[in-house]
Amino acid sequence: MEVISWLAGLQTLPALLQDPILEVMPGPVFGFLIDNLQHWGKVLEEIGLLAGMVAALAVLGGAAARLARWRSGAGAGLAAGAVAWLVVMLAVLPAAGKGLFGIAEGVQPVILWALIFAVYALVWEWLARPTVSPDPAADPGRRRFLATVGVGAASLVLIGLLRVPQWVRAAVTPPESAHQGPVPAITPASQFYQVSKNFQDPAVSANGWSLQVGGMVGRPLHLSLPQLEGIPGVTQVVTLECVSNDVGGPLMSTGRFTGLPLRDLLTMASPAQGARAVGFKARDGYTESLSLDTVMGSSEILVAYRLNGAALPSTHGFPARVLVPGHYGMKGPKWLDSIELTAGLENGYWEQQGWDRDAVVRTTARFDVPVDGALLQARATVVLAGVAFAGTRGVQAVEWTANGGKSWNPADLEAPLSPLSWVRWRASWKPASGGTSELAVRAHDGTGQVQTSDQTPSFPSGASGYHQISVVVAP
Repeated sequence: MEVISWLAGLQTLPALLQDPILEVMPGPVFGFLIDNLQHWGKVLEEIGLLAGMVAALAVLGGAAARLARWRSGAGAGLAAGAVAWLVVMLAVLPAAGKGLFGIAEGVQPVILWALIFAVYALVWEWLARPTVSPDPAADPGRRRFLATVGVGAASLVLIGLLRVPQWVRAAVTPPESAHQGPVPAITPASQFYQVSKNFQDPAVSANGWSLQVGGMVGRPLHLSLPQLEGIPGVTQVVTLECVSNDVGGPLMSTGRFTGLPLRDLLTMASPAQGARAVGFKARDGYTESLSLDTVMGSSEILVAYRLNGAALPSTHGFPARVLVPGHYGMKGPKWLDSIELTAGLENGYWEQQGWDRDAVVRTTARFDVPVDGALLQARATVVLAGVAFAGTRGVQAVEWTANGGKSWNPADLEAPLSPLSWVRWRASWKPASGGTSELAVRAHDGTGQVQTSDQTPSFPSGASGYHQISVVVAP
């Protein structure tokens, strides 16, 4: 299965089962797992589904063994393979939205899954075949056991080679972990945070791709990537933050995005009278929606196709994605396929799990230096630095404290690159004596409203509270 997935792009069973599991998982449970596990959550989920798949096929193999003893071994492995294939065709693929026998994706899944379970059946038959040895002292059961262990070990090694590097990159060394110290004003594309719902993100080719704009419009559009890029667009600096970002967390990046204002695209399509909402559908099945009034009232919402002067990386939604400044990243689908005008708003992918439909970013500030647990020197000047972000409201001021909030000190702000981006801040502190010190930072948005000190988890509207770090000051 893993080999065919690697060679032909077939979605594995864990990838197919992921969405149905998320659909039945209560939002608060999922939010708790995300807050506590972050990138590890998806890795552990995939490992758990792999383990469950192996256990299910082992049970099926055991049932085939009993059938073999009952019927003298005739075709038991082939029967087990056929049962597994039918379960995938009639249950797993429909649950994953692919239709019976995966008909939504054509005949290829039927053939590839048949090949996978034919291999399963043939390996079962090979391991279960009677062993004849010229040595009467030989133990057939031991030889069969060793052959089974060998097949299992080889399979684990292969899965390890194919999957473990990806798991390590996702959980241990995600892109946003590459930068240490104060972040640059523009995040390099290679360090831009990456979050998606998928085990296997889609790889979309520009050849044959087109963006469809339809529904309640007078002029449906089908735009290839060259056609989309040929329409005069804009470039704007935008900060994106994931709704699952912890207070002070790294899931926030700033890029220079180029694209076409969504309202210009919809104007070209001539919205029909009665249209009230704009729905988006992505290649990975992700859905979202915005009110038509929101879209038509903002020139900042883009269908973006470039990041930092280059084509969108595949992991960030190539060929095109939606960009909704001032809202968490969940509102901007990647790998965009279609836009449809409808009579009313519909809950998007994450809203169906209970997340906030509006997803307006909360005001936040964080320390980039020093890091939590840093060892500092008393009476030496310490640089404090970080970023603050309040979406389209902007940041008016940043303050920090080293005495539990008894007094707050102003930080110096660097001019933001745009009204849609974060603000980098900096301050100096000279600890007077040794010991442990607790530092906290907070921001005031452009309206003068200070960020809330209430500590809340990310579910359902984004995490809140002050970012606090503890440092040790040597005498």
